[in-house]
Amino acid sequence: MGYRLENKSVELDGIRKLNFVPSMKAGDVYRYHNYALRIFRDGEKTIDEDTARYLTNITTEKVLLPKKLLFYNNVFKGYTMKLVSQKGTGKKIITTPKDEFLNTVEDLEEDIELLSQKKVLLNDIAPGYTLYNGELYLVNPARYSVFEGGDETKLESLNKYQLQLLLVELISGELNKQNFSQSAIKSFKELMSLRDLDQNPSAYLDEIIGDQKDIKQLIKKIS
Repeated sequence: MGYRLENKSVELDGIRKLNFVPSMKAGDVYRYHNYALRIFRDGEKTIDEDTARYLTNITTEKVLLPKKLLFYNNVFKGYTMKLVSQKGTGKKIITTPKDEFLNTVEDLEEDIELLSQKKVLLNDIAPGYTLYNGELYLVNPARYSVFEGGDETKLESLNKYQLQLLLVELISGELNKQNFSQSAIKSFKELMSLRDLDQNPSAYLDEIIGDQKDIKQLIKKIS
């Protein structure tokens, strides 16, 4: 029987493993035609087939979702997703010009609004499950879940709060690597914690960065 992608038998011998930048992975990632193909390892905890199938019907730009499901001898073993360019993955968030960074955060917020309408909770959107190449992507839906009931507004607020926590972790990590003081990093975290929950993270960042050219300059200002 072997591998099949949806109902089509596929031969995966010789496919090239991607040098996938995120440090945390759910399965191994390969290039298959113009897609990234994630194949689960035996015994790892990952997304269930029903949730993955549900997500294939949602179209997003920056939150990477399953496109087609992969099976091996009728057992769910992975999925294809959008192939994101590795070019530019050495870029830093803190030195990206303000407007460019805010634009990619706004794109994520649009995806989050759509996913919240579709009752999707973005569990476990950790820094190791992101890719930044000048654009910020969430690349691993392994822990996402779907709620049949519940308040969409509250779910959106929760998802955007998780986005805020993610941004704080990503930025703090870069600041640590740039040898900023712990007091400066703490001041930034405290400043971010003051965001009103009904305000988008991008709008709040725009407000606090002000006329500084990037986040690095903001941190120098508040240090």
